[in-house]
This record gives sequence, structure tokens and C-alpha cells, in this order.
Amino acid sequence: MTAVTVRHSWAAFSPRTLRGRATLAFAAITLVVLLMMAIAVWTAVSQYLLLQRERTTLAQTGANAAQLQGGLSSEGLTVPQLLAQLPRQTGSTSLYVDDGEWTTTSLLVGRDDLPRALVDMVVEGTPARQRVGTQDGTALAVGIPLAGLQDAYFEVYPLEELDKTYRVLGTVLSLAVLASVPLSLAVGWWSTRPTLRPLERVSDAAQAIADGDLSARLDPRGDPSLEPLAASFNHTAASLEERVRSDARFAADVSHELRTPLTAMLGAMSLVDDHVDRLPDDGREALALLRSEVRGFERLVSDLLEISRADAGSTDLVLEDVRVCELVQEVLDRRVLAGRAPVTMSAGGDAGGLVVHADKRRLERVLSNLMDNADTHGQGLRAVRVRRAADQVLLTVDDGGPGVPAQERARVFERFARGTRSSRSETAGAGLGLALVARHVSALGGTVDITESPAGGARFTVALPLEGHS
Repeated sequence: MTAVTVRHSWAAFSPRTLRGRATLAFAAITLVVLLMMAIAVWTAVSQYLLLQRERTTLAQTGANAAQLQGGLSSEGLTVPQLLAQLPRQTGSTSLYVDDGEWTTTSLLVGRDDLPRALVDMVVEGTPARQRVGTQDGTALAVGIPLAGLQDAYFEVYPLEELDKTYRVLGTVLSLAVLASVPLSLAVGWWSTRPTLRPLERVSDAAQAIADGDLSARLDPRGDPSLEPLAASFNHTAASLEERVRSDARFAADVSHELRTPLTAMLGAMSLVDDHVDRLPDDGREALALLRSEVRGFERLVSDLLEISRADAGSTDLVLEDVRVCELVQEVLDRRVLAGRAPVTMSAGGDAGGLVVHADKRRLERVLSNLMDNADTHGQGLRAVRVRRAADQVLLTVDDGGPGVPAQERARVFERFARGTRSSRSETAGAGLGLALVARHVSALGGTVDITESPAGGARFTVALPLEGHS
């Protein structure tokens, strides 16, 4: 698993995500239920064990008291001998009191270990029991009054074994509750995935439309609860697609209709160019200005027509093997013929023989637009480099301008976008060149992004898959 995948998993587990909140809620509910069950089990079992122990001790004490009463009525045995003959549980101690005289079977447990209130109650004729503390720990003292005046029998039962049972039970229940936390998180994470999968499909479809795939639709996959949402979403997506296609067709029609007067203007301007020597100086200046505006208008119409075709779903790709370095050099040579300052292409390593399977016209347009953008908006083209990175070919174009702020780098690829810095906001241009670059590169299966060049200007990097790696 890569670091990116791990970070993505932890991000999905965050309480800020729907799945993370659902998982934590599931775990919290499970923990509360198990905690309540543990408390109920602890209460029921502890009370049951204590009740059973009290029943056993009461029965044993009553039987021993009756046996002692019978022995006292006969002659021949002393009280210590009678107490020694009584059957007792392991660790229990028998005590006998007769008019304030105490006899005990243990040197560790005597009358001082019995509460005074308990002794008084039993001596006065009322059986009683009470938990007491002894040198060996907690114990249960049971007293039975005998037939004689101020005559009573007591038996003290150690509760160490019962307390140990309580500790073991409490430890087991606590560990079970604690162990349920990671288990409930895992179960909640697993169980919420199929529940939230429809929302993931909605998110994927919405993201596809946001990325430009207007044909994306939501498949309910037979889920009745998702069918109304899918129907509404698909209707909205279809309406949006139709609207975009309609707008694109309108823009394409307008652009196409503008070609006729534009062609007439170019023809008239060419005719005037043939007689430019006959024009006065101010006429020549006006003609030069007209020539520049008409050429700019021609480029605008061409860009608008091409981008409207792309919006309308045109996929007229003509794929062929293209030698990257040769194509870059051709574009650079035409740029010099147009009067631009020459720039030498640099090719790293084995870049000289790199071949991509692409639409040559579109790739050439990408390079031309990036170089024109550097000349027009970036204070001149500074460097063009071709290199290989793994299974891709990277084309970098550096300009000499102030660069593009990080917060604007995604926006410059939008149609009619203009940067806020002076070199990109005050120069001429309709803002379609980089939008066409983004669309052509996407159609070729590549990516384009902007970083800062080592010289401080903007660096545009186009990444295209090499032949055989697409």
C-alpha cells in the first residue's frame, strides 16, 4: 500500500466524512450497548453468587447451631470440643457466647471482629448476618440465638474466594468491552461501505460531469431507494448536456458565419497590401493596425470554432506516431520565421528518439499556444525542454514573466480567463489559448500543469504517455 493510499484511508476515516461519522456512531452505539450488557451481567452474576453464598452459609450455620444446641443438652463434652466437632467450610470460624463468655475455634477471629450491634441483636433472640472485616479480609458473619439465656452461636465465613470471583468476572467483562471498540470500528467500517456505496456513485457521476464528461449518468442498479434520486440526477445531467451542446453548436455556427466576412476582410486587406506604396504615412500606419486587428480576429474566430467543436463532443482524433523532438523543432522554426527570437530546444538523455501516439495537429497546436502565451503574456519564451520520466514524455515551456500565482494556476485553463498580474492581464488576447491547450492535452490522454520555473517565470509542463504505455 502506498503512502497516498494510506493517507486516503485515514482521510476517509476522519469524523469529517460521512462514512467516518457513520462508523464512529456505529462503534459508539455498540460500545454503549455492550457496556450496559456488561453492567447487567455483572449485577446479575454478582448478586446471584452472593445470594447462593448467603443461602449456603445460613443453612450451614443453622445446622451447626442445632447440633451445638443438642450437644450442650448432653453431658460429657466441653464447649471447645463441641465446636471442634462441627462441620465447617474451609476457613470458617465458629464462635459461642454464653452470658458474655466467648469460645472460638480460631486464634485470628474473636469477639472483637464481630460488630457490637450484630452481637446484641443475636443475643437478644434475632438471627442476623453482616459483612465484616477481619485480619484475613472480608468475611460474612452469621449469628443464630440458642435456647439458653444470653446464649448464641456465630460462624464467620471468609469471602476471599467470592471476591476473587468478582475480580475475575470484572476483569473479563472490562476486557470484553475494551476489545469491542476496535472490533466495532472494523465492523462499522465494513458494514457502512455497501450502505454508502450509492452516495459514492452519485459523487463519482457528479465529479465526472464536473471534469467535463457530460455523458455521465447515475445507474440505480435496481435499488428502489436510489431510483428517484437517479432519475432526477440523470434528468438534470441530460438537460445540462443538451444546454452545453446547444451553446457549443451556437458558438460554432456563429464562428462559422464569421468566417465569410472575415475572408472578405482578409482579401480586401491583401489587395490593399499590394498597393501599400501608394498610401500616405498615416494610411500605412492605419493599415498596419488594421492588419494586426484582423489577424487577431482571425485567431479568435479559429480558437472559438475549435473550442466550440470540442464542447459539442467532437472527437476527430487522427492518431499517428509523432517524433516529439522533431515536432517541437518545427514549431520553434516557424516561430523564428514569424519574427520571434530564436530559442534552442534542450532534450534530456534519450529524449531525441521519443515517440508518442497522438494527433499531430492537436499536439502542434498545444506547443504553438504555449509558446505564443509565453511571448504574449510571459515577457518572452525562455526555454523549451523535452525529457522522459518513466512511461511519459514531458514537454516544459518556460517564460520570462512574473509567473502565475498558485491560487490562479487552475483558473488560467478556463475559457476567457485573464491573470491578475500585469503581464497577463494587460496584454491582448481573448483567453482561449490555454483553454484549448487543456482540452487538446486531455483528448490526447495527458495532463498539463503550471509550476514556477527556476528563473522565476511560469513553467507549463505537458505530460503525454509514450507509445505502448497509453
